[in-house]
Amino acid sequence: MTDPLLALSVVLRLPPTVEETVGQFNNTLEGPPNGFRFNARHLPHITLVQQFSPSDEITSISEAIRPIATNHPPIRLATADLRCRGTATVLTLAANRSLDTLHRRLMDQLAEFDMGAGNENAFADANAGFVDVEPARARDVAWVTRFRTAAAYDVFDPHITLGLGVLDASAPSIAFDASVIALCTLGRFCTCRQVLMSWKLRTG
Repeated sequence: MTDPLLALSVVLRLPPTVEETVGQFNNTLEGPPNGFRFNARHLPHITLVQQFSPSDEITSISEAIRPIATNHPPIRLATADLRCRGTATVLTLAANRSLDTLHRRLMDQLAEFDMGAGNENAFADANAGFVDVEPARARDVAWVTRFRTAAAYDVFDPHITLGLGVLDASAPSIAFDASVIALCTLGRFCTCRQVLMSWKLRTG
C-alpha cells in the first residue's frame, strides 16, 4: 500500500514585529471563506520549498534539513514592492544571494523526497474534522505540483503572501533578520497550517 502524501513547505519564519506589520495588511484583504486571516494555523512566512512527500518520511526530511539550517547564518532581508499574483497580493523581497543559496541547497537536499504530483487529500485540512475550513483548491494542488519546475532555482521569487484580494497601499519598507526555518504542512491557499519541526540558523 502506498504511503499517503503530505503537502509540505520549508519556510523562513518572520520576526514577531514583521508578523505584526504584515498582519495589518492581511486584515484589509479577504477573510474566510474566500481568503484567510493570519493566526496559529495560517502563519506568515517566506517559502523556500514546497512539495508532496510521503508522510512516513517526515523524520528523514527533518534530518535532511537540519544540517543545512544549522550551518547557514541568519539572513538580512529587505522588502521591495507589492504585487498582485493571480488572486493574491504579495510583498516581494529584494534580491539576496544568501537567501537564494539557502533555497537552492534545500531544493537539492529534498529532491529525493519529492513525489511530484499529489492531490487535495495531501493537504492538512483533508479529513481533519475542521468544519470551518474548505478543502485545498485545484490551484493549490497545481502550485505545489509545479513548484520545483515553475517557482524554484532560476525563477525563485521570494515573497510574503499577504492575503487574497487587491491591496490599495504602498509597500512598507522593512529590513529584518530571518533566523528560523520551519517545516510545515500546507492547507487551503497554500498557507502554513502546522509547524512539524523548526531550526535556528547558525549564530556566532
